[in-house]
Amino acid sequence: MSGRGSLAQDERVVSEIKRLAHGGLQGVELLRQVAAVLRPVVPFDAACTATTDPITNLICDSVTDREVEDEPTNQRITHNYFARVYFEHDFEKTVAMVRDHRAVAVLSETTMGRLDRSGRYTEHLRPRGLAHEVYSTYVDHGLWGELHLTRAGGSPDFSPREVEILRRVGPHVGAGLKAAALRSRMIVDSTEDAPGVLMLDCAGRVVTSTASAERLLAELGPLDPRWRSGVTLPVAVQVVMSALERTLTGATDQALPRLRARTRSGRWLTLHASLTQAIDGQPGQRVVVVAPAPPEEIAWLSFASYGLSAREEDVVKLVVRGRSTKQIAEELFITEHTVQRHMSNIFEKVGVRGRRLLVKELFVGQVLPNLSPN
Repeated sequence: MSGRGSLAQDERVVSEIKRLAHGGLQGVELLRQVAAVLRPVVPFDAACTATTDPITNLICDSVTDREVEDEPTNQRITHNYFARVYFEHDFEKTVAMVRDHRAVAVLSETTMGRLDRSGRYTEHLRPRGLAHEVYSTYVDHGLWGELHLTRAGGSPDFSPREVEILRRVGPHVGAGLKAAALRSRMIVDSTEDAPGVLMLDCAGRVVTSTASAERLLAELGPLDPRWRSGVTLPVAVQVVMSALERTLTGATDQALPRLRARTRSGRWLTLHASLTQAIDGQPGQRVVVVAPAPPEEIAWLSFASYGLSAREEDVVKLVVRGRSTKQIAEELFITEHTVQRHMSNIFEKVGVRGRRLLVKELFVGQVLPNLSPN
């Protein structure tokens, strides 16, 4: 199945993806069209694209190129993936790729030709008759999306030429996804949406839910009539629930999970997952709170878009609160010289000179307009 396109066709595909990346598309739609444009020169039997929260690197929405016609089977595959495979086999590898600046990985190379060494292959791909896979991360001062292209067993592996095409288009897709996310921060709902609450049992079934929860979940995509069964819950809910299970079992030292997800309209929701206390011998229930993200919280996108480090973010937050260099040093337990060094790096990344312009660029120009009655 290996693509045999001419060099001229390859260049046309790269140019078309560059155009799409800078065409103002929403994240999910951009990824959908990128996969379609790639297919003639990088053929595949199945594709999965996802947008991610660049702060946590967690998937917040995904679209699958369906290789089977049975919709319940597709839903079960998605549910099993986030319940079993995502955190066990994929998430840490994604984080490592971002950390090591590796934009593309081929499954056969990472397993040294032994696909059965991969839990992703044995638990997610092989049961569906899939084998060879290439994986792209879309990074622009943070992870904004990912793409898996997979071929059926018996098909040839992805070639160096195909991998090079994916590597070339990656930075443009990353920039396009970041731009889509930054555009969406300006969309602030004028209504007073109350937070929605879901209560789920240990099997992931929705026991109770508020009306506002159902309304907010519908913004993440069409709700399947059987969504309360847990299998067809939106991807963001499945991800935050799986993260909660890992926290409860001690598989991670992270705090209770929190995830920001973009709705199809472009605004942001925040999802929190926690566990209620057991009462009268009955096990605690899983609780997911869904709420529109307030404008001041969406300011975190500025940090992600400029690639500020965690310590630089700490410094900026204190600058915004009016802290002096000495006060910042005392609160962060670092020297004043270190604070000045962080400030110099921050000014360079944001492209400003001085604290006043920094605050204006990161907050006043981005958050306060959203709070304006106009």
